[in-house]
Amino acid sequence: MLLDEVVDFVDGALRAGDAGVVIATQEHLAQIERRLQGMRLAVGARLWYPGEFVALEADSVLSQFMVEGWPDEERFAAVVGGVITRASNGGQRGVRAFGEMVALLCADGNHAAAIRLEELWCELGRHHAFSLFCAYPLSLFTKPEYGQAFAAVCASHDHVLPAGVAPGVPAATHPLGATLAELQHKAAVLEVEVAKRTQAEQTLRRREKELADFLENAAEGLNRIDADGRIVWANRAELELLGYEPHDYIGQPAACFHADPDAGSRFVERLLRGDALYNEPAVLRCRDGTHRHVLVHASLVGENGEPRSARCFTRDVTEQVRAREVLEKAHAERTRLLEKLESASRAKDEFLAMLGHELRNPLSPIVTALQLMKMRGDTQTAREQGIIQRQVDHLIRLVDDLLDISKLTRGKIQLHKETVEIGDVLNKAVEMAGVLLEQRQHRLVVHVPSRGLRWWGDPVRLAQVVSNLLTNAARYTPIGGEVRLSAFRDTSQITISVQDNGCGIAPHMLSRVFDLFVQGERGVDRAEGGLGIGLALVKSLVGMHGGSVAVKSEGLGRGSEFIVRLPLQPAAAAAPREATGAAIASAKRQRVLVVDDNADAADMLGLALRAQGHQVVVAHDPVAALNSLEGFTPDVAVLDIGLPVMDGYELAARMRERLGEGRCRLYALTGYGLETDRARSKAAGFEMHLVKPVNIDRLLALVDEAPHLSPG
Repeated sequence: MLLDEVVDFVDGALRAGDAGVVIATQEHLAQIERRLQGMRLAVGARLWYPGEFVALEADSVLSQFMVEGWPDEERFAAVVGGVITRASNGGQRGVRAFGEMVALLCADGNHAAAIRLEELWCELGRHHAFSLFCAYPLSLFTKPEYGQAFAAVCASHDHVLPAGVAPGVPAATHPLGATLAELQHKAAVLEVEVAKRTQAEQTLRRREKELADFLENAAEGLNRIDADGRIVWANRAELELLGYEPHDYIGQPAACFHADPDAGSRFVERLLRGDALYNEPAVLRCRDGTHRHVLVHASLVGENGEPRSARCFTRDVTEQVRAREVLEKAHAERTRLLEKLESASRAKDEFLAMLGHELRNPLSPIVTALQLMKMRGDTQTAREQGIIQRQVDHLIRLVDDLLDISKLTRGKIQLHKETVEIGDVLNKAVEMAGVLLEQRQHRLVVHVPSRGLRWWGDPVRLAQVVSNLLTNAARYTPIGGEVRLSAFRDTSQITISVQDNGCGIAPHMLSRVFDLFVQGERGVDRAEGGLGIGLALVKSLVGMHGGSVAVKSEGLGRGSEFIVRLPLQPAAAAAPREATGAAIASAKRQRVLVVDDNADAADMLGLALRAQGHQVVVAHDPVAALNSLEGFTPDVAVLDIGLPVMDGYELAARMRERLGEGRCRLYALTGYGLETDRARSKAAGFEMHLVKPVNIDRLLALVDEAPHLSPG
């Protein structure tokens, strides 16, 4: 705003007795007023000059005739024309007017409306006599695209004076005013453009410096490779990573810094070919000869279709690679150890299975011979028979425990659940442990309901659990002690307790008593016996039923209590199994073939069967067994599985070929009792799978029940 020129223009009107009309912003009006007061002229008063000063706020006047950003002709004539008419006193005096409204529209970028407003001022001048002074700051038109608007504004005026010329100067003295103004405008535009460019260049240099500083001090290694495959720049992190000075690194072929130069050459070739590399592994050679493992992100930068350079981001992953190598070695070692442990476990299981088989083979004739002695009523050796029976039973339990542990570790034990009375199961357990309890002269106190305490589970395995606990109590209680057995229902579970007043358990052993092969304190004579297997079996079998087992003891010499908790599960629809008690009315004379390479076992079994009146043929190998079929057709064949020349499965198949299907019942006799063994014998056509040492009473019953199948 050129305030001096405007004030001089208005002051001239007032001195001549004319009206001075100023339409400007509120700020500019205040400044003009102060200038005029400085020239001893008060606004609205005629102190020394006869003229009249009229001041109007530009935004207020604009709002009276602008409609949606465009000056309305009729409203302009009414508003501004009315101001001029009143100021001229009906044409009695001259009027000088200054308006800032066009400049305000230009400042808002509404140049079309500004040019239209100039046209309305000119149209108003045709109907009213007044002199109009327009002053525009060149700063409103400094953008190149405003050049046309500036020319249009100049063209809408009769006289154009360049900046720096007072409005009172005759226009004739400046015939080139419009040209000069246009040149001033172009100069102003150029000056602004130069200032912008200068500022842009400064900003660009500042940002380039910031970027260079950022790249130089980045934590990740960076480098640039030219079209010849040479390193032309590298940041500090890259140099520090590999230990090179700039003059040792920059300018050198990138491939030579790879641990494998051939791999480095292929890397650079791919890069310059335009391949984008992402997480590309590489091994770089350091100045001290060591190697660093890195991952490289790289891409090619081209110009006019030609490769110019490649930018590479290098991330050090040496520690991760070394850690992975350590983990891989540890994993390989772990795998090796696991395989070794699994191999050892398999060998142990195979050994236990073989041991059980080999122990059962000699046990079988001993048990059979003992039962024969009882069947003959030999009373002179009754005491010796009792001793043998107890020791054989003990040995059988040890073998069974060994095999059960082997099956448990391999997950081979299967539960055969049914609805049972807890009282019946515990009676069986007492019967199993009764010999040892009686031998050690213990008093057994039982608090178990005989009926009404039903449970869904495997009765054989539960009897084994409680029998092991009773046996354990009997062993670790001094002769003449007391053992208590109780069972009761507790909300959602059944609790079974075995308590003794024996030697107790040391506090440090309480957490280990259920571990395999762990035993309590023993005397030097090992009178307690056992292998440290029973309690491990107890824990596993109870766990298979979803239950838990715990032990309590106040210390050595204070006795102990084992507590089994079994969940009450929904019972099957079938009622508990009841013993039929039906004895075989009359034994039928059967033809029986016994085949076992253990001569003692085979002969003893043959004697037992003959004692029951059966016709028996004993063979000690498969060939003899097949030869016996020439003159003997058996109703029942009891075949050992582990036979020489051919096993029991093949012998059974050949017998069926000779005798015909269904002509002879086949019973397998073996030291192996796993579910897989039973399934295999069933698939081979055996009706029964008997595990050594066989219960002679059960075998005799099975033979008696077999129908006569052979002719004659």
